[in-house]
Amino acid sequence: MAGLNPQRAASLGTPCAPFWVRPVPGRGDYTRAEGSRSVHFVGKTGGFRARRTVVRALGMFAIVGVLASGLAFSSPTPAAASGEGTILSLVNNARAAEGLGPLKLDSSLSSVSSAWAKQMAANGVMAHNPKYSSQIKSGWTRAAENVARGWTSPTAVHDAWMDSSGHRANIMGDYTHIGISFLTINGTTWAVQNFAKYGKSVPAPAVAPSGVERLSGADRYSTAVAISQEYKPGVDVIYVATGDNYPDALSAAPAAAMQGGPLLLTPPTGLPTVVKNEIKRLKPALIVVVGGEGVLSKSIYSQLSKLAPKIRRDGGASRYETSRIVVQRAFPQGADTAFFATGANYPDALSASAAAGSTESPVILIDGKAKGIDSATAKLIDRLDISDIMIAGGTGVVSSKVMKALDAQPGIDSTTRYSGSDRYATSQAINSASFDTAPRAFFAVGTGYADALAGAALAGNTSAPLYVVPGNCVPKSVVGNLKDFDTSNRVLLGGTGALGNGVANMTPCR
Repeated sequence: MAGLNPQRAASLGTPCAPFWVRPVPGRGDYTRAEGSRSVHFVGKTGGFRARRTVVRALGMFAIVGVLASGLAFSSPTPAAASGEGTILSLVNNARAAEGLGPLKLDSSLSSVSSAWAKQMAANGVMAHNPKYSSQIKSGWTRAAENVARGWTSPTAVHDAWMDSSGHRANIMGDYTHIGISFLTINGTTWAVQNFAKYGKSVPAPAVAPSGVERLSGADRYSTAVAISQEYKPGVDVIYVATGDNYPDALSAAPAAAMQGGPLLLTPPTGLPTVVKNEIKRLKPALIVVVGGEGVLSKSIYSQLSKLAPKIRRDGGASRYETSRIVVQRAFPQGADTAFFATGANYPDALSASAAAGSTESPVILIDGKAKGIDSATAKLIDRLDISDIMIAGGTGVVSSKVMKALDAQPGIDSTTRYSGSDRYATSQAINSASFDTAPRAFFAVGTGYADALAGAALAGNTSAPLYVVPGNCVPKSVVGNLKDFDTSNRVLLGGTGALGNGVANMTPCR
């Protein structure tokens, strides 16, 4: 190997010939792709893993793959920011040279590619995504995947794939759409290509619009990690809340935004590896566990205590007490403005959390059906020296009596309610009042809370609005907002199962 470029040496590897058949457990031992049986062709290909192809025919699946072992280049340089675009150009140039049509970049495929690249990085292992065929947009007749790690540039990984017959067959195959991810995480590059063929009789998913990105993962915990990976290592704080319920995280999101840190989620049963690895990457000075021991146990607290120099628990006997504790500790210097939202539901508070984070304001949860406010809330208003109160939601969630009680507190100059005919109109009203311009805007589905919780912290930290919207369209009032705000970058929180192409394409709701 003397005299060889080490990168080229890694890409060549030592092919294992002849290939042999290895059955997939439970699916028999068929050669090639017969019926619904699965076969794997195994060969060494260097520092990348060769193709896995899925064929859909007669309603049955056949998985054909070339699984690889071998070298992974160990010291890559940071990937180019435009890696995905470079790879797309190289792929289509190679296809054009052989008289083949270009592949269209597809947002739903790219979201699958990106989520898997981040998952491989979190696991520290290069492997194929076992679920990609069920994650990509339905309607395909053929699908395939290429993965790689450790290559120093988009051009290098493309050349490596083209040097492998299996990978090259995917790139030059009769596919119509492609998804691409090229990421550098902790000094290692990870690359994924997903291919799909859509026939004329089946509408293909929309091509990714310009200025749209998607942050998603395999589940709510991985999605929160995907959002958290927008932060650089060395954050001052990480807030950790349960992913099984919403109240604690509603106040934690603007608190995290105020202090420049992310919000991560965990199940109460144990800390997921992907979350643990993300905390290690971020190297926080402090971890704040949100909620009492009945929400996040002593065991969770113990696991987290090993990941940062300092840790504390912000938890009370109820969601309202927890909210007050989070706010009091995150805003020791006080706040001019505070948002108040019901603790009995999440949609209104989600948009308020991002708006509050953008203005360094807290979100305080209250019992909106009460006859007034309790003494603990009144004391917090006084302690923070709040002068302006924003109420998120209509009288059905925060009553007129509660609004009157808030307005009557000493030192309050104004009390304003932001609401609409539904959760989507309320979201638009909050953001319209809170922002004059918004180059970047976040979107989350309004019928769930998990993706928006972590997204609210990032949106608040970057002074961007967060809109809750239906799953496959955008309210006309929001479309108008974004035009007024000159929004050029839209961030979708969650996979295509949560926010479909209608949101990516800004399709107005009817």
